[in-house]
Amino acid sequence: MLSLGKTNIPRFATGYAAMILSSYFIYAGENLPVFLASAFFLLICATDTHLSQIPNVATLAMVFSGLGYQLASRGVAGLETSVLGMSAGFILLIVPYLMGGMGAGDVKAMAALGALLGPSVIFQVFLYTGLVGGLMAILHYAFNHDLKTKCARGFKALRMFIYTRDPGDLTPEPSKEKLRFPYAAAIAFGFFAYVTWGALI
Repeated sequence: MLSLGKTNIPRFATGYAAMILSSYFIYAGENLPVFLASAFFLLICATDTHLSQIPNVATLAMVFSGLGYQLASRGVAGLETSVLGMSAGFILLIVPYLMGGMGAGDVKAMAALGALLGPSVIFQVFLYTGLVGGLMAILHYAFNHDLKTKCARGFKALRMFIYTRDPGDLTPEPSKEKLRFPYAAAIAFGFFAYVTWGALI
């Protein structure tokens, strides 16, 4: 389990905020899909925040809940919608996963949510999630990297380029750092943003 240090402040702040939102939407009980998704997010945000993992059993439960809900609501057409939503959720995050931007659990979580929501809604959730994820990345980067030193290096490189006109002076130093944060919270915020404000485009 992760300890609360300066570098983990954004992790716990965003994770707990997502859990509080999930609890609120569970209590509000707007409709069954929102209730199911909120319960799913409460669980995976807790595990992702504290353990950096999303349990496969939670993802599978969400998949079967989504399939069951869609089948019961719309029959065979609902089942098709569920499968298409699951496929869309997977496809939308597979490229960022292959680029090393997130874990496999995040991809599976988005796919599982797609099974409940269908392809058109999961696409809207994906758009909101991208916006929220970008803001979360900035927050996590600010707490986990020495920005003052990096900014000083950047200004120094810019001054060197002005004097020398050598584009090589602007080449950033190679870095082995990887920015990783619990993306389950970003997906949760994306979902709740869609529930609150509707389609983005």
